Amino acid sequence: MKLTLINHSSLLFNFKKNIILTDFWNTSPAFGSWLPSALPFYNPTYLASLSFEDNFYLAISHGHDDHMDNYFLSKYFNKNMKIIINEFPSPSLKRRLNKLGFENIIQIPREQKVSFEDFEVISIFDESVSNDDAGISFRDDNYCIHHGNDNWMKLKQSNLDKLIDFSKSRKFLYCSQTNSASGHPMTYSQYGSEIEKELKKKVRAMVIAGLQNVENLNADYFLPYAGFAKGYVKNKNYHLSAFDPTYENLKKLIESEEITNFEKMINIFPGGTFDLSTGKVEYPFNFEPNKLLEITNEYLINENFLIKCDTYNSEFSNNKLNVKNLENYLSEFCKFVYSYLNKFPDFYPSIKDKKVCFEIFLDSQKECRTIDIQNQKILNNDTCNKKFIIPSNLFNALHDKKIIFENLYTGFHAEVMRFPLDKHNKDITTYLNMFGYKYKNS
Repeated sequence: MKLTLINHSSLLFNFKKNIILTDFWNTSPAFGSWLPSALPFYNPTYLASLSFEDNFYLAISHGHDDHMDNYFLSKYFNKNMKIIINEFPSPSLKRRLNKLGFENIIQIPREQKVSFEDFEVISIFDESVSNDDAGISFRDDNYCIHHGNDNWMKLKQSNLDKLIDFSKSRKFLYCSQTNSASGHPMTYSQYGSEIEKELKKKVRAMVIAGLQNVENLNADYFLPYAGFAKGYVKNKNYHLSAFDPTYENLKKLIESEEITNFEKMINIFPGGTFDLSTGKVEYPFNFEPNKLLEITNEYLINENFLIKCDTYNSEFSNNKLNVKNLENYLSEFCKFVYSYLNKFPDFYPSIKDKKVCFEIFLDSQKECRTIDIQNQKILNNDTCNKKFIIPSNLFNALHDKKIIFENLYTGFHAEVMRFPLDKHNKDITTYLNMFGYKYKNS
């Protein structure tokens, strides 16, 4: 069996006569700023043509734009193609696909195995991490592939047991993310000159977690992916300071660690085809990964792909500092937190004890407000656990439902501060991201 890394977290493989493409992403900006640092190895029109074949399946792990290219899918892919998705508590991903015109959607329930003609699929879900993202695992009689995408964390025991049983007596390829996928630490100016060090520390933890999961699962191979993207923000150099997750760079990060199964990590770059039966990677021709990444960056800039990114978008020209809108957004966020906790009381309940500050600015002018979630009050100060410093035009775009909050955080549009610096406050960003989608679609 052979599998090709198309780009980022997009894989192309087949079980006998059935073809599966995962998490297709072309050049539509994700989070308002991300563009792929390695473009799809096959021209996307070739991949779109596959969708008109009866034996084709598109698998989408979750609804982030770097895993689902709305524009290209809706414009060129077959509206009747079969799409495999996880069944999440919220139907937002299914609704999004329906809105794009896709109806042939197969949902994988959390605790069920779904059988197709030549393969079977299960969902690997950890509700303590996310209610909107999960891994998908595929198998036939001889091979098993775990498409972990952004779920790089250490697997809980029940999911280990589930995957061990699902992959039993098969060659097992485990894939998971090995690059930063949020504003941390790039947009945290508090780190100062330590940003690069903190970024490498973060990625190192992801690689180690992936290899630990491989060891605990007794998987045969580890494919590091879901990291070939860069953020393009006007007057910033995030794209130049991003970490490039090539095999050599990942190897350097962990070479001082005591890792006994490093040899299971595959040396692969977009365009590589991995043979699960032999353990070898092949390319149709030779090229140097770093040179390709350099040329891709130049290509995206020179061919004006950046004009589709938020901070280059002339549509977002409303710079007014509107305190009423600021207070309204934070109040609605607070209501969402309590509403969500009523449904899922064990999902980051620590959020109730937090204070979140938004500071919006225009040149030297600024306004800030803090939401005290515990007391459900708006405060006229910036005493908080986490502070987001947002250009006024982008906050107005957020309030006016033109962008989502995740563009500000994961898309590098806002500067972030946390107090104390070593306290992650993942609960805050998780709830703000969830609310951002709900607010925009309300």
